[in-house]
Amino acid sequence: MAEPVPKSVLFVCLGNICRSPIAEAVFRKLVTDQKLSDHWRIDSAATSTYEIGNPPDYRGQSCMKKHGIPMSHTARRFEK
Repeated sequence: MAEPVPKSVLFVCLGNICRSPIAEAVFRKLVTDQKLSDHWRIDSAATSTYEIGNPPDYRGQSCMKKHGIPMSHTARRFEK
């Protein structure tokens, strides 16, 4: 029997340092808590090149830390 193909979700925003990495981190935590990590590919990306290579905004990092949600990310641009 063939291996099931994981579902995929890509969160996208302008710079990939605020909204999309936060959405990625929260969704990843929800999936991990439900022990479904093997069934998902989770990522985030930007539509612009403004923030490529930068870490998430310090305010988002602080919020995620406050809620115990791990976030490790480097901004990248969405590529076809």
